[in-house]
Amino acid sequence: MSKNKLLFLLLFFISLSYSQVKQPTVMVNARAQKDKILIRWAVNSPSEWQKANKKGFIVTRTTVLRDGNLLSKPEKIVLTPKPLVAEPLDSWMELVQKDNNAAIIAQSIYGESFEITAAKEGDLSKIVSMADELDQRYTFALYAADMSFTGAVKAGWGLLDTNVKKNEVYAYQVSVFESPKVKESSYMIGLKDYTVLPAPTDFIAIPDDKKVLLSWDYETFKRIYTSFMVEKSSDGINYAPIATTPLVNLNDKDDHPSKSMYYVDTLSVNDKIYQYRLYGITSFGEKGQITKPITATGVAAIVTAARLVDYNIVNSNEVNLEWEYPAASEGFIQGYEINLADNDKGPYKVVSKILPPSERKLNYKENLFPSNYFTISVVGKNNQRLTSQSMLVQPVDSIPPAKPIGLEGVIDSLGVVRLKWKPNLEKDLRGYRILKANTEGEEFVDIYHQSYLGNDYKDSVSLKMTNSKVFYRIAAEDMRFNISDPSEILVLDKPDKIPPAAPIFKDYDNKDGKVHLKWIRSYSEDIVGYSLRRREKGQEKWLEIKQINDTIQEFTDDRVENRKTYQYAILAKDKSNNWSSLDHSTITVNVLNFTPIKVITFLQGVADRENKKIVLTWDYAKNKGKILGVSIYKNAKGTPPTLWKELNSNVFTLEDKNLKINQELEYHFVPNLESDSPAKAETVTVIY
Repeated sequence: MSKNKLLFLLLFFISLSYSQVKQPTVMVNARAQKDKILIRWAVNSPSEWQKANKKGFIVTRTTVLRDGNLLSKPEKIVLTPKPLVAEPLDSWMELVQKDNNAAIIAQSIYGESFEITAAKEGDLSKIVSMADELDQRYTFALYAADMSFTGAVKAGWGLLDTNVKKNEVYAYQVSVFESPKVKESSYMIGLKDYTVLPAPTDFIAIPDDKKVLLSWDYETFKRIYTSFMVEKSSDGINYAPIATTPLVNLNDKDDHPSKSMYYVDTLSVNDKIYQYRLYGITSFGEKGQITKPITATGVAAIVTAARLVDYNIVNSNEVNLEWEYPAASEGFIQGYEINLADNDKGPYKVVSKILPPSERKLNYKENLFPSNYFTISVVGKNNQRLTSQSMLVQPVDSIPPAKPIGLEGVIDSLGVVRLKWKPNLEKDLRGYRILKANTEGEEFVDIYHQSYLGNDYKDSVSLKMTNSKVFYRIAAEDMRFNISDPSEILVLDKPDKIPPAAPIFKDYDNKDGKVHLKWIRSYSEDIVGYSLRRREKGQEKWLEIKQINDTIQEFTDDRVENRKTYQYAILAKDKSNNWSSLDHSTITVNVLNFTPIKVITFLQGVADRENKKIVLTWDYAKNKGKILGVSIYKNAKGTPPTLWKELNSNVFTLEDKNLKINQELEYHFVPNLESDSPAKAETVTVIY
């Protein structure tokens, strides 16, 4: 047998029915025919297989059923009076001349060496170099036995039992002679198990240029057939095999099982019709039923591409395309397909049905992109496609997108804004412009500075800024930079985290064992009430003694004790339950001394209309060394005062230039003493 044939057979060693496992075992298979039973076996260990070939095999048949009834005493006979071993080498000569698989079996048993050499360097030679000689003998022997049942019987690996009856079922047990280390196995079968071997299904032919791809269902039949044979005919009458050896699936793996099997047949010409049929071959050498013939012919490859040569834009969503293709090549193709993408690199989408080979124009009426890249594919009769270079088509577009709708949003307690809106449906939409204003009437500003993709957006606002609301709009922009009308304005209320301006005490006095307090209200607009609190000096916890509405500015505390020092605090609360700071809203009162100290001994305000200012001048009493400074509150008469200035004690004059004509202003001076003693507030009124 030639090395080239052995090389070809090496490709099929993965078809073996026997797997390597740890414990050596005789693996048994059987097949019932109409009047006989065929038995095959093999040892699943290369080393034990080699020993078993010398010791031989014992086959025992036990009759277990007769006429459907289980025998109380099974009838057991030994079919091999002496162990089965391979026949002498001389008896193989006639068989190996006509059966290459028998030659492989004989070589694996009797050959002095068993080395397979690849015809050329490559992956196959690497595979061979990895196997030792015993593995090669074992692998090729079992494969060849699958291909030749006659050779398997001659090698002592098979037996044909003709002394069988239709009404009986047998258990065939095979063991290695005097080898308890090798586990024996059995197979139960009877003539009733005979079935006609089916024809493979899903046999199809796919034509190509001077070749045909043949395919059939492998998954269904791989447990029935170990190999397949395809026959070919040029007249539909006389068939011949397309290969010298049966076809075995090389791609079937345990982790990636094959569903189909393939074979490529090369053709000398394309215009000739061929017939193909297929049958399977079992491990006992049986040929299954043949499929019905299928026909195929080669188809010429596409060598010439069509070329887009011109276009005419009808409107923003319609264009006429023209192309060129040799009329002499029309008979070799199915037609053309038009492909479209919004950029040169794709991906391209087929936007037409297959157009006739004689066609050279197409009117395309669909939504066009701002930039359209068209290609044309020539479709061959084997569905092969040859695609042209792209052609750019850009329709004129001056129509802006529709006005966005459905804008809504929320602001959470951390100042994070989440906006969303209904997406526009324009095909050429670039994105959205996000517009924002902090106050009503303020000009909206583009806060993203470019088109934003998507229909939701996250922004943030400062909760420390005094604006209580924030305003949003969005506008859609297309690929031509046309911008839509802005959406309706969305007004969102900011969570109020800014504490209100603190109220401050402006005066107090002690009379008749009572403390009379007066304060200046907070100038914040959203005040809902005040809390007046008290504690004895030196204690940590404040006690609320009165909840006060926004109209009251004084309170008399008659629950005090003589000779005790108290601290009072006044806090303002806004609509969001924010409380003002205590930093400038506390006073300390000694109940034994209820008279506020008159600190300011001189105070006047002079209107200087020529220089557009009011000059304020004041002075302190002789004990002014205890004075830390003065807080000045200002208001137009009839309006609440607000803190205007806080000055150190070494300042005695101040100018006010923030004035309006014919305005009567009040300036309230509240001294701050180092001793925390109450100081009498002084007020001066100036008409400007």
